[in-house]
Amino acid sequence: MNATQPLIDYGGAIHIHSDYSYDCQTPLAEIVAAAQEAGLDFAILTDHFRLDARHDGWERWHGQTLLIVGEEISPRYNHYVALGLREPIVVWKGERNPQGYIDAVARQGGFGFIAHPDHPGALLAQVRRYPWLAWEATGYTGMGIWDLVSDWIGQLRSPLRSGLAYLTPATMLTGPRPETLIRWDQLNQRSHCIGIGEVDNHNTQRRVLGIPVRIFPYRFAFRTIRTHILLEHPFSGETAPDIAKVLGALRQGRCYVAQEFWWPAAGFSFRIFDDHQEATMGETFTIRGPALLEVKAPQRGRIRLIHDGQLRRLEERTGMEVDVKSPGVYRIEVWQKPSLWQGWKPWLYSNPIWVTPGVE
Repeated sequence: MNATQPLIDYGGAIHIHSDYSYDCQTPLAEIVAAAQEAGLDFAILTDHFRLDARHDGWERWHGQTLLIVGEEISPRYNHYVALGLREPIVVWKGERNPQGYIDAVARQGGFGFIAHPDHPGALLAQVRRYPWLAWEATGYTGMGIWDLVSDWIGQLRSPLRSGLAYLTPATMLTGPRPETLIRWDQLNQRSHCIGIGEVDNHNTQRRVLGIPVRIFPYRFAFRTIRTHILLEHPFSGETAPDIAKVLGALRQGRCYVAQEFWWPAAGFSFRIFDDHQEATMGETFTIRGPALLEVKAPQRGRIRLIHDGQLRRLEERTGMEVDVKSPGVYRIEVWQKPSLWQGWKPWLYSNPIWVTPGVE
């Protein structure tokens, strides 16, 4: 990678549903319009067990937004966001062994992410849990580390909190679940497990005090959890090559996750380098002498350096520089204060850089 050539940052939304899904009534035209209005560079549609939107001509550039069609393989448990498929994969609703469909995705040349792995459900709102249970499975590319719907549902713990969540949903978002981050760090110390952000929006209609409300309109959802990819070359405007660029960056892990209702995250960078080599998110760096870890954030925040799952440094500023002497898994979190009356909230999560020792 050319250290003098800055990577190009594109932000998009992953894991969304349209009226091609049995549990969503929002027309795809309305969703595309909302994505364009929100300034998304790409959006990845993942209707349940279907790729019909592609066959109907929706997978293409719509103005400045590239719509990509994937699938959510969604039995009762163990939901899987599958990308790069040629044909849909359909399983029985009671299927409990996801290894079969993980392998089926790979046989098509595709890849996938564990969806909302610690989905909490909400008894008060009569929302069932949809967690990932089969942690013995292998072959997945990564997992969702933060998704809008799971975060919001997890706040519905009392009538008062539920009312606040309906009225001010962005204020109630608290970030990835701690158990999700712990598991993600553990997996990354054994292999590479790429983290993505999910929206998982259905624009569901509910009644609150007898009044019909939407949870969530796409115009709101697209302003929250985004996954940013980093490319060496800009989009061409051609559908197939640009889809390949998005999927390639996600598969490699050259991406980060941000909650952007309060502030845009574009421009974030995280790299480790020395006089001869450089690595960014999703890549491996080999220590052969003095090396420097560098973080640049779009604005001031609490920058947290996580090394092998442990907080190693915290600085409140716009950047961070740290000498790298030890191998392990390095990732970055940045937290922000949305307002004077709110506390620090998670804003941005990088994918790791894996540091390995040099050969003596």
